[in-house]
Amino acid sequence: MKRQSISLIIMIMCTLILTACAGESVEDANEGADSAQVEETRQLVDEPFVREEFLLGTLVTLTVYDEGGEEALDKAFERVESLDNTFSMRYEGSEVYEINEKAGIEPVQVSDEVFHVIERAVQFAEDSNGRFDPTIGALTGLWGIGETIASDDPELEGASVPTPEKIKEKVDLVDYHKITLDSGEKTVYLEEKGMKLDLGAIAKGYITDQAAASLKEQGVTTAIADLGGDIFLVGSSARGVDDPWKIGIQNPFANRGEIIGAYNTQDKAVVTSGIYERFIEEDGKQYHHILSPEDGYPIDNELAGLSVIANTAMEADALATVIFSMGLEEGLNYVDTLDDVVAIAITKDKKIYISDGKHPEFKVTDSDFELIERE
Repeated sequence: MKRQSISLIIMIMCTLILTACAGESVEDANEGADSAQVEETRQLVDEPFVREEFLLGTLVTLTVYDEGGEEALDKAFERVESLDNTFSMRYEGSEVYEINEKAGIEPVQVSDEVFHVIERAVQFAEDSNGRFDPTIGALTGLWGIGETIASDDPELEGASVPTPEKIKEKVDLVDYHKITLDSGEKTVYLEEKGMKLDLGAIAKGYITDQAAASLKEQGVTTAIADLGGDIFLVGSSARGVDDPWKIGIQNPFANRGEIIGAYNTQDKAVVTSGIYERFIEEDGKQYHHILSPEDGYPIDNELAGLSVIANTAMEADALATVIFSMGLEEGLNYVDTLDDVVAIAITKDKKIYISDGKHPEFKVTDSDFELIERE
C-alpha cells in the first residue's frame, strides 16, 4: 500500500514590501507608516522555532518566527494534546468515545467546546443536505482507511474493503437527524445503538484554530500551525507585514512537495483534501478515505484534489468534505454562495477551477495543468 499525506507546502516566499517614495499620495504614505509601526512591534528571529509531534493520528508541526517562541510552542502543544484526548473516537477516555458507547442508551453530558463542535457539525450536515454527516463513524471504522484501530471487533482489525452486506449494515446507522442535542443540559444523544460520531472532518480544523489561538495568546505574531495539512497562517509572512504567505498547492498526481501553483494569503486557514492522501489498494483498485454517507463507498467523481481557504480551519475542514462530496460544479457553485471562502479544485484530467472566478492571488506553476475560467 502506498500512502501520501499533507498536501499543502508552505513556502516562505513573499512579494517585496513597497515602501513610500516621492510623489505618492498622503494616504499611501500613512499606510506605509502604519506598516512600519507594526513591523517594529514584531521581534522575529532569523531561524524559526519548529517543533513536530505525532498527535491526532498525524504529524503536527508548529513554526514560530517570534523571539521567545519556545514557551509559546510548549503551551500550544499542550492545548493540541488535550483536545486530541477530548475529540478522539478511539481514546476510551474521550467525550466522543463515551457518546458512541452510550448510543441508543442515554444522553451524555459534554464540555462546552465539544458541544459547540458537534452543533456546528450538525449545521454543516443540514446545510449540505447530508453530504457531510458526523455520524459516519460506523462506516469509517469499518473501512479503517488511515486509521489506527483499537477494538475487539474482528470487523475493525485494519484497512480493508468490506463486503457489500457489511457496508449496507453500517450505512443504515448513518443519519445526523438522529443526533439529539440539549443546549441547556449540554448533552448529546445518538438515538440508535451502533451509531458512531466521527468528528475527524471538523475537529482537526477546530484544533488547528485552537493551536493558532494559543500562539496568539502568548504574543506570537508570525507563525504556521500545520496539523497534518490543516493549516492556519498566523499574521503575515516573516518577510514583512505587507507580505502574505505564499502557499503551494500539492500536485495530486506526484510525490509530496511537488506543486501545481501558489496562492497568496495571510491570517487565514487552508485545508486540503484529496483521493491521494489516504487510501488502500485491493485487486489493483484504489479506495480512498472520503466516504459517501449515502452508499458507504469512497466518493467517485471528477475531483482529485481540493484546497479550501477560509477564516477558520474548522470551516475549511468541513467545507472540504462537503465540496468533495458534491463534486466539481455543485461544490464550487455552493462555495460561491459563501462569504470569505475560496476553493481551488483540481480534476483528474489536470484542470484547475477556482470558486467565484478570477483570483490574482493564485498562479499556476506547472505547465501540465490548465487553469479554467469559470463563467
